Parts: sequence; C-alpha cells; structure tokens
Amino acid sequence: MKEQTRELWRSCFHESEDFMDIYFEEKYRDECNLTASPDGSVAAALQLFPYRMSVYGLPHRAGYISGLATAEAYRKKGLAAQLLRVAHRRLFQEGATLSLLIPGSEELRHFYEEQRHGAYWTATYRSEIELEMDGPTDLSVTITQPDYWGDDLYVFYKHHSSRHGFMVHPAEHDFYAALAVCDVEGGAVLVARKKRKVVGICLAAKEADGRCIVRSMLVNHLHVKNAFVDYLSQHFQVEKVYGRIPVAGSGKNVQPYAMARVINVERFLRSILAVYPDFQLHIGVDGDLDIPENNGYYRLDKGRLEITDEVPDSIVTPGGLAAMFLASHPTTMEMMLDE
Repeated sequence: MKEQTRELWRSCFHESEDFMDIYFEEKYRDECNLTASPDGSVAAALQLFPYRMSVYGLPHRAGYISGLATAEAYRKKGLAAQLLRVAHRRLFQEGATLSLLIPGSEELRHFYEEQRHGAYWTATYRSEIELEMDGPTDLSVTITQPDYWGDDLYVFYKHHSSRHGFMVHPAEHDFYAALAVCDVEGGAVLVARKKRKVVGICLAAKEADGRCIVRSMLVNHLHVKNAFVDYLSQHFQVEKVYGRIPVAGSGKNVQPYAMARVINVERFLRSILAVYPDFQLHIGVDGDLDIPENNGYYRLDKGRLEITDEVPDSIVTPGGLAAMFLASHPTTMEMMLDE
C-alpha cells in the first residue's frame, strides 16, 4: 500500500522526490494510511496522523488529516467522503476530541466545509509580520547550520513549547521530518547555542517571491531572536525577515490557516467546563453526518453539561463548534510539512 499510495501522490501533487522520500520514510505509517481500492489498486488515500493538542492548556488527542488524494479517473465518485468518514469514526472510537487539516487552496477550504466531507471550519489564523531586531544581539550566542541534529534539539523544543495554551504538538519524528524538509528545500535549519547549550531553534526559507520567511522559531531570550534575524538577513541577503505567527481570527490582516472539527462534542464541552466551571452556554450541534452521536442540544450551566430537548437559539456544525472556541485564540501549529 505504501508504494501505491506514493504513486498516487505523484499523479496528484507537485511534490519533489526528496520531499516524498522524507514524508514516506519519516511520517508515513501503514496503520495511519486509509485507502479506497474499488478495482483492486489504490484509487484514493489519506493519512490520519495522531497528535497531542493543547486547548486552554488541557491535553487532548487529535487527528490530523494529511495527503488526501484521489486518482483522476475516480474523482467525483464519493471516495474522499468515504475515507473521511472512516477517519472520523476511527478518531471517535479511539477517544480523540478534535480533527484538523490544512487545505491547500480556498477551493479545498470550501470542499471541507461541506457536511459530507466532515463539516470542517477555519479554526486557526496567522498573520505575516516583519521580524525586527529589538536591541542588541548576545555575542556569546553562536548560530550554526549543523550537519547533524542531536536529540537535544527536540528536548529544547518540547520543553519551551509546552507553555502554549493552544498548540498542536509535533512528536519527535514530526519535528525531525520538518527539519529535513526545510533542509532539502534549500532552507536554513539554524541552532543557537550558548556555552554548548541549545538556546534557540529556527527554520526559515527563501520563498519564490524572494522574501525570507521563518517557518518556526523558538528561543529562550529576545537576544537569541535578534541573532537569528541578523544571521538570516546575511545568509539570504535580504533586508527584511518575515514570520507567520499564530493570531486570533478577529484581528486585522489575518490569514486563514488550519480547519478543525469536534470529534466528540461531550468530551470537548466538558473540557471547557473543567477550565471555566461558571461558563454558560446553550447550543445545538447539527450536520454531523459521520458521527451522528454528536448531533443534539447541549446546555452548560453551573459546572454541568446537560443534553436537553430544548431547542437553542444557536445551532452549529462540528466545525463551527471547534471554531467558536479555537479561532479566538492564537493556536500554534507548525512543522506540518505544508509549506
């Protein structure tokens, strides 16, 4: 199935062989690959990757839909909807709370909004900003592009990213796959050290329009950020360095990014009450064709969740429910191999 799925990718996506080598060796798992083979060979496939996600600081199991592809001869036959349904049911049975994906275009964003494709909704946003040097750099910090990425890089990343209240957390193999992709695509994988100790990690690349874009940057001090910006300016010979940072969806000049849907409404709403026991809400969920168990009317009051017959004023899809809570918070979601 692995080779057939890779061959399907070749016919559907414009990815380099180097990228696919990394994806299918570092990310791909047979148990995560869902396929449809109406005539014996793989006609459609997607990868359903498990992730840990923080929402209001609480951990949740989440699924990430990646690489949904259908061979041209089998399109518009419902195979994508079939695979998405299988993915959503699996997540529900395995105890996941949310499912996420990153559409490759606005057309695909509308595709995933459809109820038969999961009723997803845009739930995370980013904003592109210029990364400026705020003060001096620390001359005791050294920036390198190492040929070998040691275990201490992920240890640093995991420790310092744990402070985010809203984040999709990459596992160790996700982290190193992202480093490898950035490297083979001509980007810069930078490590900052102070007295041999890791104090910062940065992934950046020069895009087709000539701008330097930081894909990920994590530092333990502002001086380290300044050192990264200074290094990138010289390395890529640019005057400005830009970054795409997570922001709330209500801000100005925001860019829609990942889409999400709730997999288990009761579990999701109970997690909200665990953080905000005084939170009050009367809401309905409808349009969940894949997990009809979610459809119903819910009341949150006095720290309790009640399933009620009383029709609320507001009824949303499972994607709309996810966006209601996630979109108002900057949600860190990086190293997903989408750029």
